[in-house]
Amino acid sequence: MRYIDLETLLAKRGNWGNSAELWKNELLKKDFRDYFNNKCWYTEVLLIGQDAHIDHFRPKGKVKPLEKYNYNKPLATCGYYWLENDPRNYRVCCVYANRKTGQGGKGNFFPLADESPFLTVHGEECEIPLLLDPCNHEDVALISFVGNQVIASSVKDLDKIRVKITEVIYNMVDPYIKAERGKIWESVAKVLEEYESENISRSVCIRQLRDAVSREAPFSACAIACINSLAPDEIKQNLDLTL
Repeated sequence: MRYIDLETLLAKRGNWGNSAELWKNELLKKDFRDYFNNKCWYTEVLLIGQDAHIDHFRPKGKVKPLEKYNYNKPLATCGYYWLENDPRNYRVCCVYANRKTGQGGKGNFFPLADESPFLTVHGEECEIPLLLDPCNHEDVALISFVGNQVIASSVKDLDKIRVKITEVIYNMVDPYIKAERGKIWESVAKVLEEYESENISRSVCIRQLRDAVSREAPFSACAIACINSLAPDEIKQNLDLTL
C-alpha cells in the first residue's frame, strides 16, 4: 500500500459536476484511475483489462457487521449516506478488493475499534476504523511485506488487528494476488543477490530497483519492503523508499 495524496487530486473536483451519482462520472473515474498510475489503491494490482471501481471508503448504502467487530450500528440500513457524493470518500480499487471474492472483498464492511465513537451526519465524532486507508500516512506505515506475506510494521495489538483485517477485506490474501506480489519480492531479491555476487554493477542494480519502487510499478510497496529488509545502505541511499 502506498500513500495517496487525495487533497491534490481533489483540486480537479470542479471538472466533475455535482450529479446524483458522482462516483459514476466518467471524467472523475478517469482522473482517479490515472492518479495512481492505473492501479488499485488497496492492492496495487494493475487495472489492465478491468474496470476501475470507485469504492466508497465509508459505505454509502448500509454498513454490514464483520464477525464480532464493532461498527456504526445506527447506520446499518442507511450507511454513510451523506458521503455518497463526497469524493473525499472515494478510493479506486480492483474487483478483487471491492466485491466478495474468496475470503475477502470490502463490500459494505467498515469495522471499527471497540472504543471508537460513531461518525454522524454532523461530523462531531472521529471514528477509529480497523481498515487501513491509503489516504492516511500513518495507516500506510503500518503495513509491510515479507515475500508474498502481509505483515504489520507495528508491535501494538490494535495495529496488528488492523493489518490482519485489511489483508483479508481488501483481498490481499487472494492466491493470484499473493503469487504476483511474491514474484516482485523474488525479483528484487534476485537483483540484490546479483549485486552482492558482483554479477551486475552498482549502477545497473540501482536502475533496476528504481523501476521496481516506482509508483507506476505493480506491488511497489512490496519492492520497497524487500529493499528495506535486504539491501545494503549503499544501495538504499540512492533510492526513494518513501511509501
